[in-house]
Order: sequence, then structure tokens, then C-alpha cells
Amino acid sequence: MTSEVIEASTMESALIEGFGRNLNKLRFLFFPGNALSDLLGLTQEDIKDFASHWPRLTSDRYMGDGGTYRFRRYGAFDSQPGSTRRLLPHGPYQQPKYINSLNGDVARLFDPLEPTFVAHRTLNRLLDWLTTLYDQCEGGQQRWNIRLHPYRVLARQDEKGNPTPEGLHRDGVDYIVSMMVSRRNVEGGETTITDNDSQVLWQRTLQKPMDIVIGKDAHTMHAVSPVSPIDTSKEAYRDVLVIAFTKVAA
Repeated sequence: MTSEVIEASTMESALIEGFGRNLNKLRFLFFPGNALSDLLGLTQEDIKDFASHWPRLTSDRYMGDGGTYRFRRYGAFDSQPGSTRRLLPHGPYQQPKYINSLNGDVARLFDPLEPTFVAHRTLNRLLDWLTTLYDQCEGGQQRWNIRLHPYRVLARQDEKGNPTPEGLHRDGVDYIVSMMVSRRNVEGGETTITDNDSQVLWQRTLQKPMDIVIGKDAHTMHAVSPVSPIDTSKEAYRDVLVIAFTKVAA
């Protein structure tokens, strides 16, 4: 197994000088959280304040495996070249069964994103950066549908938390991101990225706030191993933000 990682010292220049070519070549990229926060000009207080939204996620009532361990919210944006992102009217999230074998073909109506989440400096700097990156990958500015999925996966003594209960999968979008927000009192949660033949390209456990993995969804698949509590007498969870970008036809 091999991996290539863009180091922090070269991230900014690579972005300016055609950083999207690296994502096109490698099919995925990993950035350590401290490097990403520096690149986005975020303070530790910015990141901590953004993370304060996760305790207010609400129960996922649609788990096909019967699990009660996942909490989430959902919202979507329309992003057009040269204009401000627009939060779309809230509605259900639905994937086809061939993409999500566990929860596909179900219109799942999750609670909406909080207004303070939508307006947060951390989120908007991240989305600006991702939009620039993906435009570079595509060779020019695009109109994007952006779907946001903040997740909290609990780990209990009697029920492991499963970040990807559907197993190794793709999401049926153009670009997919998983960004660590917080880990508390858990072991496990190793991210695996494979090619389309299920050959492992990269494996690592996201540990620090803002650690991020970016993938070209049509060229990779991904999964995350279950999480278990280290100390069963204390609260245990894994908080992440998943962001999906899909090109919208002109």
C-alpha cells in the first residue's frame, strides 16, 4: 500500500499553482488539521465554537440496521459562479438503493442545520476553499450543489458506533469530504480509501480537529471502522462533517 500526502509546507503554493491537478492525479488527498486551519486562517476558538454545534445534532430515525448510535442534521446549498452560496429550502435527503444499500430509496427528513452553523466562519471559509479546489479540478468555475452532513456517532458498551453502516461505498456525487471535528473516549474509526477494484489506497485514523480527507467519488470508495468506548463509564463519540459537491448542469 502507498500513499502520497501534500505536506503543510507546500499546501498554499500548490493551491495557488493548480492544486486541483494533485487531486485529479491521486484521486484523494489528506490534510492534517493544523495545516488546514492555518491555510483557512482559523483560530482554535473558531474551531472550538464550530464544534459546539455537534451536541445539538438530533437522532437519525432512519437507520436500516436498527442502530440508535447516530445523530445528524442536514442541509444543502446552491453555489453559482460569481455569486454567494444560497441555502436551499429544507427538504428530505434521498439516495438510490444502488448507492446506499442500507438506507437507499428512502426520503429521510432530518432536522435542518442551525442558522449559526450555516453562518459560521469556519464552515464558510472551508466551503470557499473547497469550491476553489474543485473548480480547479474541473478546469473552470462550476455551479455546485453542496450537501452538508454533520454526524455524531456514539459508542456504548452495548452498541458499537458504526460511521459507515453501509460498508465500503461511494456516495454518487462528484467530490466527497470527511472532516474530523472531535473524538472523545473512543478507539477505532479508521478510514479506508480504495480504488474502484477495492484495492486499498490509504488507511489512517483521523484524530485531530480539521483533519480532512477529500476524494473523487467516482474513482474511489471509502469506509470507516466501528468505534468502541475506551472507558465505558464515560461518554464516547466521534464527530465529523461530511460534505458532498455535485456539478449542476448549465
